[in-house]
Amino acid sequence: MSRFTDNLTARMKHLGMEVQDVHAELTRRGFPVEYSTVAGWLNGHRGGRWKVDELQGLLEVLQTNLSEMAGHAELVEAPVPAITAREMQKLSVEQQQAILAMVKSMTGPFS
Repeated sequence: MSRFTDNLTARMKHLGMEVQDVHAELTRRGFPVEYSTVAGWLNGHRGGRWKVDELQGLLEVLQTNLSEMAGHAELVEAPVPAITAREMQKLSVEQQQAILAMVKSMTGPFS
């Protein structure tokens, strides 16, 4: 699990909630998210991809905010940028810089 997921789960437990409670509260607040999605968010099996409005709803239900969770969350809608970001984190700083330079050269005046 990521630090972010760990923090969400700890916050849920601190409030005395279970996954089904979080799911029910999200639904009540107008976030029709599947139970399995909520469970995935809280057990780390959702892959870290979030829709911003759903993340905001979850944070409201857990009575917290993104700053307090102080973890890693990928606030992207598209899977390719999320996968790319995760894979880049596995590389050394030098490798990341080399790839960034290559990407920047590809988005130059001829792109």
